[in-house]
Order: sequence, then structure tokens, then C-alpha cells
Amino acid sequence: MTKNFMYTFFSMLLASATHSQTDSTLSLDEVVITANRFPQKQISTGKVMTIINRSQIESAGVNTLGELLGRQSGITVIGAANAPGTNNDIYVRGAATGNTLILIDGMPASDVSTIRGTFDINFIPLGEIERIEVVKSGQSTLYGSDAVGGVINIITQKDQTKKIAGHGSFSAGSFGTSQLDASLTTRSAKGSQLKLQYSRMKTAGFSAALDTTGKNSFDKDGMTSRFFLAHFQTSSQKKLVWQAGTQLSNYNADLDNSGFQDARDFTVSNKNLQANTGLKLQLKRGMLHANFNINNSKRDYLDDSLHLNGFARFVSSQYAGNSSFAEFYGNFEIGKGMQLFAGVDNRWFNTRQNYLSVSDFGTFETALAADSARVRVSSAMVSIVWNGKKGLQLETGGRFNNHSQYGNNFTYTFNPSWVINRQFKIAFNLSSAFKAPTLYQLYDGFSGQRNLVPETAVTSELSLAFTGSPVFNARATVYARKIRNGIDFDYVNYRYFNYNAQSDRGLELEAGMQKGKWDTRMNFTLIRGTVTTTNFVYDPNNYVYNAKGDTTYNSLFRVPSSSFNFSSSYRINKRISFTLNQRLAGKRFEPVFGGSPVLLKAYQTTDLSAQLKIGRKLRLYGSLKNIFNQDYQEVLGYAARGRNYTIGLQW
Repeated sequence: MTKNFMYTFFSMLLASATHSQTDSTLSLDEVVITANRFPQKQISTGKVMTIINRSQIESAGVNTLGELLGRQSGITVIGAANAPGTNNDIYVRGAATGNTLILIDGMPASDVSTIRGTFDINFIPLGEIERIEVVKSGQSTLYGSDAVGGVINIITQKDQTKKIAGHGSFSAGSFGTSQLDASLTTRSAKGSQLKLQYSRMKTAGFSAALDTTGKNSFDKDGMTSRFFLAHFQTSSQKKLVWQAGTQLSNYNADLDNSGFQDARDFTVSNKNLQANTGLKLQLKRGMLHANFNINNSKRDYLDDSLHLNGFARFVSSQYAGNSSFAEFYGNFEIGKGMQLFAGVDNRWFNTRQNYLSVSDFGTFETALAADSARVRVSSAMVSIVWNGKKGLQLETGGRFNNHSQYGNNFTYTFNPSWVINRQFKIAFNLSSAFKAPTLYQLYDGFSGQRNLVPETAVTSELSLAFTGSPVFNARATVYARKIRNGIDFDYVNYRYFNYNAQSDRGLELEAGMQKGKWDTRMNFTLIRGTVTTTNFVYDPNNYVYNAKGDTTYNSLFRVPSSSFNFSSSYRINKRISFTLNQRLAGKRFEPVFGGSPVLLKAYQTTDLSAQLKIGRKLRLYGSLKNIFNQDYQEVLGYAARGRNYTIGLQW
């Protein structure tokens, strides 16, 4: 299948290149922020970046952030095609969940109560997003913990030029789904802005567990979500700019017991509160920033499903995670073509967790208090970016971290690049990154281990980009990553421990062409990965594991070893456009407790979407996804969406 992917990619790449003769606008001169934490043109950085702008979001024909991210090169989002309310696990270049840092307007977002500290992107509606900047490879020097696979910066819509601007949309579709989005932005005569936004989605859903009984007796698992945002900012034309904002997200969803196993009364209630404030001071030769952010999440699970006659008749569990983040940094022009970035930040985390179950053996209860499960991380970082006259560029820097539990660690980056006559860009990146052990891994009363050290990674990356055509671009990237001290679970002593050594390597090919009425983009990803750890062998007679030496195995569980995404939009006229999306995912392994991994078959899906502009302010849109009703499983035992549609109106 990999050979077929390669043949398809290069055939389409050649077809695009031979038709690239007229002017259009590509993103090489687009200003980006995430690469170096200050604005600069994309061509001026050696980082491997992907930019998803608002126009691409609207034409993609997707309903969720997970669907959108899963179409980008090197990114796999497991759960995006499953039942509503399924947590979306993000894997970038094969790095485990929690090893990709999610930012919202540059501020880190995470749920520190989860095992891997992952942030639930179900909280972020697509209607709130202005653009997304994805920077791959190790980015811990600029961003700290979790940025092993890279950084995904979700930039929300804010800046408006009108005194009053409104936005509204309503959509409906398969599975009894409806969604409402509305926003209002006001701008004063002095340039201050206030924005309010509300979003609500409700769906009857479908069974999360795959029903193979033939009885069609599994109930539907639905979801209701709400999102509210308020943001205020003084005039961006002033030297001193102050901003403050908050967003509150929550959703209630039905769950199933496990793969292939239904549950009637298993629900989860998820809440997330983020609040932030910041100051920005324009200097003659630079900019100073001061920001403070809080991120609080709470998950409540309730399971009183009796019809399966499970071990426990009643289960209730609550997980609360609280994090605070304060930073002060600046970027300064210190010479011709040379920028200095320097800053300090402090992060505080704590979690509170309670678990209660009732069975024939009585009541079992555990608790973890916030005053004991807490850590602090303090950091200082510096980097220098130099842009020479002849296309040579260099970024280098380091970061020192002090963790209240494990002590100190250091990361670095070395990123030279060369733009040749604006025709080609060659870039090399050698960077280290880390992921601190989570509160759960450190302090859980059953399996926590307080002597854990951070997972560390070193990534080397080489990319070659063609930048010489105004309508066509292409990029090829190869990389290799070594992860040490990976955190694994000891099935003999039932504790987390540092042992894993993981090796990943991959190839990413990307191309885009805008010619006349056509906008075509495609990417191909090939990845290989192995992990070496303790060999835990299950003894079915005694229902225990035994440790027997070491073992090396494929580390890419649920991540396809090869994938291909193709998107082509055609604009019939100024009002009507169509977009075709094709995704092919290769074979992948599913882990099985107490057994050998299961090989899941490759699959492909085809989606079609359309837009019709009515007058100057209305847009009618619709999409038909998985047109050929492909039957597949992203997660063993859980159903993926079959053929489904959405139709909506935006003002």
C-alpha cells in the first residue's frame, strides 16, 4: 500500500507542477508567530510549519478540530471519527499522546488530571478559530514541557475593523446533530475591542461501541456541548496594549463500557475554564510581554449500568486539574538582522481525584488531595535568530528548567537554514525536548512513583522546500527522534517507571498549488518506530504478569505507518465552490491487554463539500463525508462514522 501512496503522490505532484503558470497567493511571505515567538515571515524561519487559515477551515467541510488536524502531514488524531464525545488523542510523528503541546493564543492548554496531561480539543469549536500554526520537531526550548512532537497553536478570532461586527451560523446533519454559533464584536472610537461568542452543539450520536451481535440492540451515545468566550483588548495601535479574556466550555456525553460492549447509563460531564490577562509594551527596538493564565478542568464519570452484570454495580469518579502559568519575555533587535528572545516563566499544577465503586464485595473508595498532588516548574530561556543578507538564517538557544519534584533539566535548539534565490529553502534542525512526569504518574495512590524523571528526546530534521513559484510550493522532510527515560507501566509491581527507549524516523512530503480556480493540497507521511522496554509476560493460569528480560516492538500503536491526504477545491465563480477530500490510512496495530497486538486493516474515505455565497453576507455550505460508506475502525471495538452529511447557513 505504501508504494501505491508514493505513486499517487508523485503523480499528482507532477500534474500540479506542470500547470503552475499564473499568479496566486501562497503563504511564504505570510507572517507567523509560533516558530520563534515573535512575528516574522514564514520563509525567514527554518522551522517546519503548517499554516491552516480561516479560508481553508471553511472549505475543508469538517465539523471538528480533530478532523481538521488529522488531515495534516505527520499528524494522527485518534477518536475524531468515533462517536461524539470521544476524547481525541493527538499523535505527531509517532510521539505518544501528551507529547504534543496545545496552545490557545500562545498560552499552554492541558488537563493535568489525566494520565498523560492531555488537553481535550472537544472544548474548542471550529467557529472560534481564525488560524492554526503547527510547528513540528522538539520545541521545548521555547515552550517547555510536552513539546516533543511539536506545538499546535490555535489562534482565535479577535481583531475587527468595524465598530460593530456580528457572526452567526446554524447547521444540522446526520445523527440528529445541530449546531449554533453566534458572536458579537464592538470597537470603540479609541480602538478598544470587546468580543462575545457563544456556541452550542447537540447530537443524538450513535453507539460508541461497535455492535457485532447482529441484534442492533446497542443504544445511541449522544453529546451536548456549550462554549462561551469573552475577550477585551485596548487599541493595538498604542504602545501599551492590555488584554483580558475568559472562555468556559462544557459538554455531557454518553459512553460505552469498552470495545464491542455497550453501556446504557455511563456518562461523562466535562468542564474547562480558561482565563488570561496580559500586557504588551512596544519598544523602539523590540517588544515586552507579561502574561498570566489559569486553566481548570473537571471530569465527572457516572456508571450505574446494570444490564451487563459487570463486576461493579455503581462507579462514580471525579477528576479536577488546575494549572496556572505566568511569564515575562521580550524580543529585541540587537543587530542588523539579529533578534534576541529571552524570558522566564513559572507554572503551578495540582489535581484532586476521587473514585467510588460498589460491587458484591462491598464499597471501594480512593482519593487524591490537591494539597499533596502538586508541582511547580520554573524556567528561563533564551534564543537568538539571525537572518543574513544572502539567505542564510540561524536560530539557536537553550532553556533551563527547575521542577519541584525531580530537579533540573536543560534543552537546546540549533536550526540553520538557507534560502537560495527564493527558489529553494534547505533547513536542518537539531533540538532536544522533554515531557515532565504528570501528577497522576507521580502521585496516584495505586500506581504513582515519585522518583520519576522526565522523558527526554533529541530530534534531527532535514527539510528541502521549493519556493520559486508564486503558485506552487512543495516540501520534503526527513527526521529521526530518540526518546530516553520514557515512562512505562510495571505490570509486576503496578507502578510507573522510567525505562523506555524509543526510536522514530519518518518522511513527510507536502505540496500545494493555487492556479486560477483551483486550490490543490496533498501530503504523504511515512513513519517507523520501535520501543525497547521490560518484557512483561502474562501468566493466564495465575492472572499475573512476570518480567522476563527486555523486548523491542513496534511503538506505533493506532498510528498508521503510512497515510495520504488529498484536497482539491474548485471555484466555479465568485459564489460557488466545491472541495474534494481523500484520505488513505495504512495498517496499524491495536494494543490488547494480556494478548498480542491486533493488526487493523488500511482504509480510505472520500468527502465532498460545497459552498454558495448569497449576497455579501450569507454563505450556504454542506458536506457529504465518507461518501462510499467505508467500514473501518480507528480503535478496535469502537464504531467509526459511516456516510454522514452536514448542511448549514452562515451570516
